[in-house]
Amino acid sequence: MDKIKELFPETKMTAKTREQGSGENFIIETLIFIAVFIVVEIAASIPTMVVGISDIMQNERVTEAIELFVNGKITFSEYLDIFTAAVLTGRVMLATLFGTGIATILTILYCRLFEKRKPSTMGFVKSGALAEYAVGILVGAGLLSAAVGICVLTGAFTVTKTANPAWGMVALFFAGFIIQGMSEETIFRGFFMVSLSRRSNLAAAVAVSSIAFGCAHLSNNHVTAIAVINITLFGAFAGLYILKRGSIWGACAIHSLWNFMQGSFYGISVSGSPSIDSVFITTADPAKTLLNGGAFGIEGGLAATVVLTAAIIAVSLTKTKRSEIAEPRSDTPQDTQSDSGSAEGEISR
Repeated sequence: MDKIKELFPETKMTAKTREQGSGENFIIETLIFIAVFIVVEIAASIPTMVVGISDIMQNERVTEAIELFVNGKITFSEYLDIFTAAVLTGRVMLATLFGTGIATILTILYCRLFEKRKPSTMGFVKSGALAEYAVGILVGAGLLSAAVGICVLTGAFTVTKTANPAWGMVALFFAGFIIQGMSEETIFRGFFMVSLSRRSNLAAAVAVSSIAFGCAHLSNNHVTAIAVINITLFGAFAGLYILKRGSIWGACAIHSLWNFMQGSFYGISVSGSPSIDSVFITTADPAKTLLNGGAFGIEGGLAATVVLTAAIIAVSLTKTKRSEIAEPRSDTPQDTQSDSGSAEGEISR
């Protein structure tokens, strides 16, 4: 138990959260999170639906495919392929990424209005925010590049330069991933993990929120058991990073760059979603999907498992930022008086 406390010391962020409310038990906190998650995700999907419906209505191939399917000339699987190709456009994917900003705002509002929690208890601290974010950018890009490097060295990936990158689209996707990475960190770590820590120990809060993060990706295209495990590992790493740094800014940057480097830099599928515009084109060896993740992307392979496991070990062994360690809670006057009385009783006996 003492060893766990050394690895997960009380931070000012989690201490402030408890000061603003004791929270609910584990089951209630989880049910609240699920309800909030569903609401904010529905709200965040509105831009995607608007743009997607617009694109589909203007796509003649979809209209033709519907007629062919109704007349029995193509199978449902063939129709679904045409429909999916029409939906997964750059416009729709950008709408999805930017739409996650709605989820971020609603989650922060929920915590502020219903749980009476200040943004600082979610890790949004002003002090050193830019420095934390800058370091997070380097960490996120480095971790993903390390996983890609493993695949390149083993022949699981072949990376070539795109002839004429669409720099405008790459820039838009960068902005979109910045918003999307912050959204998932806000929901799963800033909200759920910290809420759990009010009545659970920090290790349990990290573990449960990470499992929830992995399970949230179960419906993604081409998902595998390794993919879910890796996404859970990423959640654990991000949770530990936040606790060690006492700030969510670094984790937001890591998450955003991890996704951006996959999709818009190396041209790899991001959690099952295909890359649209990228600086490089990465070709995966179909005989080495165990390592490179196949159609799901590098998050579905053992290369990511190795990198994320090493990252978790490294951040676990890192000391918590000294300025963020909470002061030990002193005993209440009643407890002190009670302890003194007990001691006097023992002496008299």
